[in-house]
Amino acid sequence: MKPTFYLFILLCITTALSAQQTDYDAIVQPLDAKARELPEYLVQLAWLNSPDGAIALEEVKNAKDDAKNVRKEWTRDVQATFNLNEANLRSRKSKNDTLDNNLFFPRYNFGVSLNLYSVLSQKTKSQISKREIYIAEHRVNQRKLAIRAEVLSRYAQFKLAKEVYKTRALAEQEMNANFILMEQSFKTDEATFEQYTLASTSYYQAQESRIRAETEVQLSKFRLEEMLGLQWEQVQHPAKDE
Repeated sequence: MKPTFYLFILLCITTALSAQQTDYDAIVQPLDAKARELPEYLVQLAWLNSPDGAIALEEVKNAKDDAKNVRKEWTRDVQATFNLNEANLRSRKSKNDTLDNNLFFPRYNFGVSLNLYSVLSQKTKSQISKREIYIAEHRVNQRKLAIRAEVLSRYAQFKLAKEVYKTRALAEQEMNANFILMEQSFKTDEATFEQYTLASTSYYQAQESRIRAETEVQLSKFRLEEMLGLQWEQVQHPAKDE
């Protein structure tokens, strides 16, 4: 194959990879706009109320402030000296001084000392501070990914628990109706004791399953509320009750 063909394949792969880079503004949609879909809105709430998210954002601010200080750090080691020349002062007081005294003895001395290491290491320190900002920003992105995954996972579990509860509640109703019918039939000798016992056992098992499912709904709701920072009843979204 021609080299141009390999170059074309490499270009296509590079383009595909760049097109699949993560858009972290889509991981957590901007908070100034209420998400249309309920799951995305729950992710917004969790990010807004997350202490870990707030800490990550503050770490970015700290990194940026540290970078500002690093850019000015070399000025800390600059030292200026200023001295009045005592010989010159004495010559001004003496009546026998000539003009040459002022030429050889200036009125003052001024000097500046600079820490060479601070100057030479400034570029490296600036690069490190930029990397610290980069790391802090990616910690924010990492928290966004983690919060999104956890919120959507707990919301899915909550929805599943509610659907299981509905199914178990319907099964309990059917078993209850069958038990009542079998109880009446047993009283009129139209059903055996074994049939009555089996209907009774099935009904109580269905009742227990419904109670367990109801408990799982509550537990999954509590786990979701832990991420949201709000009670489920406080969440206001048009799609919530659909």
